[in-house]
Amino acid sequence: MMKSEFIERTGFEPTEAEYREIEAEYMGCDIDKDEFCKAWKKQGGIQRLMRLRARRIEELEVELVKEKNDYDRMDAQYCTKINELEKQISDDGLALNSLNAQMGLMRNKAAGEIEELLKRATEAERKLAVLKEAFAIITGKEAE
Repeated sequence: MMKSEFIERTGFEPTEAEYREIEAEYMGCDIDKDEFCKAWKKQGGIQRLMRLRARRIEELEVELVKEKNDYDRMDAQYCTKINELEKQISDDGLALNSLNAQMGLMRNKAAGEIEELLKRATEAERKLAVLKEAFAIITGKEAE
């Protein structure tokens, strides 16, 4: 019997999975289509499948609630982690800005110290040249 014939005879439209079970039941009987469909309806076939559908719907609803709770929990965890990472990035950025400012001050200080040392070195070289000249005059070894 085809699914369309079953629907026509019973007025009930089963899912593909339900019809496979109905068809297996029909193939196990030794009666014709009309008698099988009449007996199937009379023995509560429609009600039985509707109860199975209702039970499956309840199972799916429970599963859906569980999945939603899992999703909400994971979403909260990810949001917390994202917020922590954003704060860490912000804190690290502030720390880097502070370090950059300190390095700039140190660079300026070092440049000033180098400039001062260069002036002192130039002055020391000038004084050394004067001393060499004076020593040469005193010792009589002037440059000719």
